[in-house]
Amino acid sequence: MLIGLIELLEQALAAATLGRRLLGFWGPMGNADALFGPLAAISSVLLLAMLTGVAVGSLSTLILSAAVLYYVLTEVFGVSFEFNF
Repeated sequence: MLIGLIELLEQALAAATLGRRLLGFWGPMGNADALFGPLAAISSVLLLAMLTGVAVGSLSTLILSAAVLYYVLTEVFGVSFEFNF
């Protein structure tokens, strides 16, 4: 698992280097550092929104499966749950 994580980190760094090279190619037309900062910020916000959607989807799947399990256990098998606090 650690080897896969290191390989993923190396690929991310290689992609960042490639991005800087591509932006550096257009250096006479604009500053690469001025373009790379906002691009990284926008991509991080979009990634955060996507991961939030994945988390909400996972939570809703968990709640739905728990509700179905409760229904099957109570209605089909006749198991009752009592909680005494």
